[in-house]
Amino acid sequence: MGAHRCCSDWTRSHGGVARAGDGLPAIEPGMPAPAGTGLTRRSLMLRGAGLALSVYGAGKLLAPEAFEAAIAEAAGDHRVVVSMFMDGGADNFSILAPAGHSRYPTLRPTLAVADDAARRFGPDPSLVWSPDAEGIRQLWDDPSCGVAVAPAIGYPGANQSHFTSRHYWEVGALDPTGSTGWLGRYLDRVGAPDVPIQGLSFSGLLSPALATAANPVAATDSIGSYDFQTFGTWGTMQTRLRDTHRQLGAVATADPALAYARKIQASSAQLRSDLSSATTAPATDPAAGYPAASSTLKSRLQSLAKLLHVNTSGNYLPIRAVTVDAAGGWDTHSGQAGDFARNLSTTCLNLQAFWNDLRLRGLDDRVLIVMWTEFGRRPEENGSQGTDHGAAGTAFVIGKNVQQGMIGEFPGLTDYGTVGAGLDQDGNLRATADFRALYSSILEQWLQTDAAGIIPGAGALPRPALL
Repeated sequence: MGAHRCCSDWTRSHGGVARAGDGLPAIEPGMPAPAGTGLTRRSLMLRGAGLALSVYGAGKLLAPEAFEAAIAEAAGDHRVVVSMFMDGGADNFSILAPAGHSRYPTLRPTLAVADDAARRFGPDPSLVWSPDAEGIRQLWDDPSCGVAVAPAIGYPGANQSHFTSRHYWEVGALDPTGSTGWLGRYLDRVGAPDVPIQGLSFSGLLSPALATAANPVAATDSIGSYDFQTFGTWGTMQTRLRDTHRQLGAVATADPALAYARKIQASSAQLRSDLSSATTAPATDPAAGYPAASSTLKSRLQSLAKLLHVNTSGNYLPIRAVTVDAAGGWDTHSGQAGDFARNLSTTCLNLQAFWNDLRLRGLDDRVLIVMWTEFGRRPEENGSQGTDHGAAGTAFVIGKNVQQGMIGEFPGLTDYGTVGAGLDQDGNLRATADFRALYSSILEQWLQTDAAGIIPGAGALPRPALL
């Protein structure tokens, strides 16, 4: 079977995320700009042989002598949020499938997940875990881990554009003009002005969810690719060049523009040092159970576990928020079965192994994972053995102290206009949970900071109990 077909809107969404320094991506008239691309004169990205450091806004500049003090102040045993994005609109009806609903086999004649008593979802036995979601199902069954499942999460007036819906999830608001991400606003509140690793996007592109107004955040393909390289130098000479680069970043100057450039230089040198420190962390324990097959997700999660384990003089690296993409693309308009199954299996097995990795390192009490997608798919498959854009989707929250259960409920598959209708007037799944309420709970219950001022209208949102 050939690869699944994606719509052009998803391609634009995939390539149109914040890329600092490159200007705005090409989008349709009326579509919102991704968070983080409204760059000012003082916003810049340093690039060179895999180096990528993004600083947003024109935040307060520190004097050079205050730089190391800011690093020291930011260090500590911070709670961490890891946001994993299933890019393209993952088919919720093939992850936690409504196999117990009589309409499901009719709506999904070729793509339906078979009912299986061994894989029924305890809180709602009408739902069945996909065999390809085995990794997350085993986390659900693991008594040392809590998993909260939102089987129908979204927002009022669902927008079926990848670009717009993803933008809303990333900025944490139904605001097409939003220019900072929800995690970025959190980092502006609690973070430091010279600690780029506090927000880490494991990608060559900055995640818009991390876009800040003032404080620095970082993006890198891998911890090994972030480096300073000069043609024709190696060994001792290369080390001396790196040391000089860092020292120049701390040289005082009365020129505001030069001071800002040196601030970026010092931050990038600090980030390189932080990332390279992963080599001091213990190797991955084979008992974590990462799949044998190589994948970008696997290498990034293994690297992240090592970074979180780095401890110098009793302090962990000052990491607070991390974003990473799930395996593959999830916009499955045709030929869904093969690619979807592989991507789901790869994602869930690596996610399970990452959690085991954290537990074996004694770090599982520091990390909360939220896995999400911009929307779900339509209940009815299309004529190309694929699925089209829907409304409510599925999200997962995973953590040692997460309260096991459901966030909202699965509303069923009854048509709009009937009593207790599960579908909206467009025939898509009705949302029973709001992603902004979920974010508010993560901020307040896990990160211990007031959601007001970070999530617009947070006061009116009922908080699901996560912990």
